[in-house]
Amino acid sequence: MSSTSPLEFTPTDHIKEIYATVSQGHSSGITKSYEWREHQLKQLGYLLQENESLLEEALRIDLGRPNLENHVGELVGTRNEVLSALKNLKKWMKPQSVKTELTWIIAKPRVSHEPKGIVAIFGAWNYPVALLFGPLVGAIAGGNSVILKPSENCPATSHLMSTLVRKYMDPQNICVINGKIVALKAAESLTTTTLELGGKSPVVVLDDANFLVAARRILWAKGLNAGQTCIAPDYILVSEQSESKLIEAMKQVLKEFFPSDAQGRKTSAMQDSNGSSDSKFCKIINQRHFDRLNNYLSQTRGEIVKLDLNSSAQPESADPDSLRIPITLIRNVKHDDVLMEEELFGPLLPVLTYNNDHEDIVQCLHRINQSAPLALYAFGQSEEKLEFIRKHTKSGQFVCNDLLIQFNIPGLPFGGVGTSGLGNYHGYYSFLAFTYERPIVNFPFWADILLKSRYPPYTSFKFKFMQAVLGPSKLKGKSNPQPPALTDPLDFKRLLDPSSAGCLAKVPVKFSLLVLLFAFYFSRRQDSLGQKGLFNSIKKLQDQVKQFISS
Repeated sequence: MSSTSPLEFTPTDHIKEIYATVSQGHSSGITKSYEWREHQLKQLGYLLQENESLLEEALRIDLGRPNLENHVGELVGTRNEVLSALKNLKKWMKPQSVKTELTWIIAKPRVSHEPKGIVAIFGAWNYPVALLFGPLVGAIAGGNSVILKPSENCPATSHLMSTLVRKYMDPQNICVINGKIVALKAAESLTTTTLELGGKSPVVVLDDANFLVAARRILWAKGLNAGQTCIAPDYILVSEQSESKLIEAMKQVLKEFFPSDAQGRKTSAMQDSNGSSDSKFCKIINQRHFDRLNNYLSQTRGEIVKLDLNSSAQPESADPDSLRIPITLIRNVKHDDVLMEEELFGPLLPVLTYNNDHEDIVQCLHRINQSAPLALYAFGQSEEKLEFIRKHTKSGQFVCNDLLIQFNIPGLPFGGVGTSGLGNYHGYYSFLAFTYERPIVNFPFWADILLKSRYPPYTSFKFKFMQAVLGPSKLKGKSNPQPPALTDPLDFKRLLDPSSAGCLAKVPVKFSLLVLLFAFYFSRRQDSLGQKGLFNSIKKLQDQVKQFISS
């Protein structure tokens, strides 16, 4: 099966036919069954497992990326998503009991996660396999029919994935459309999906950080996929007194990553299918993005740091023939520089400095909050300082002393906030993203004795009875419009102190369970007991419990 065939765009009029096919398939109800979901997840796993070499070849053609990066960034993580969904599918599908007031336990309140219906998944070119098949795991687990839209910027990979989907997956419920996004708009009935966008993800390096380790981790994350990662570090914030230490550490690390050719012949053992070194730097996706990044370098007012690596693993400067740009450090960058206008999405790494005074730090945090980046990274050893940054910033993710690992940690949601994204996915959160919560209630007939007081005509007795059953919830103390004064911005523990003003007091113990048990016991004797006797007995129980608590 060749992965180099040209990508054929789906005709606009054919999109409606595809949607009609998927709509008919979903109407059959087969996607809601556990058996269909399990089978399709297994098929997706086999698709990835049995075609790994073909996917690697296609990714090499489109992105020129080393196979190690393909495994770390795409293939292994996506397979793990499939395995996790298969392991937990029954538990996810099972309606979940909810914690509620004791009064309503007999109604068996539960929440069922139902399929959203027909959903569309738009893949991205920077990780074409993971960002198409990863969300597909959640869509299948959620019981949806799916229309997939791979990126047209990765023709080899998109063509291969389209062919494999048609071979492995249910053609009535999982279909592929190729072409530009505007063409897909012909099918206006498609269900919207979760948005994972991006933004300028900053790295804050504090003075107490281990600069060599920080440099190694930052440059690895920036070099992965040539910086074409939505959560890649976009720029660095470091104090003026520590900037030189960090720059020198980065120079040292880059020499480790890309040794000179004399050393490289000894240290680069991995070879690709063409016999060339697999340690070469990933290329920029196309000429337009290459020119965009090159223009940034020519327009910036910052100082480009000279490295003199003398390594064939990455070019000394931007190479238009191979569409490769080396990791480029730019120091003395100001906040109004061209490099700070939008997400760089490439191997350029500006280094900005701040003063260690309170106002400058607050201003830096304010700029971070304005953009609400997809990820915020911080390096340092002081837990208090790292916690200060977390509490005073807004971002989709917050990671201390490493980068990118949040994407592959099972159990963590992945998503943005504000302009960096809407909603989350990965693992159970993918299942939630492609389902909606449907409450389930089943109130038994025998419990109608509890409901009689809600029926007209209303009386004072019925009002008191409902009060006794439902039990009013009250806060202790009195309202105070004046917010509590905080002497130390980091002192949030006081707000959690129950004796503190403005803190919600614990809700008093209710007697709903006693009422329900009593009502159940006397539900078959209500004729002999009578409503008045039942009400008096309830009041007596309440008085006894109150007396016990007060003592």
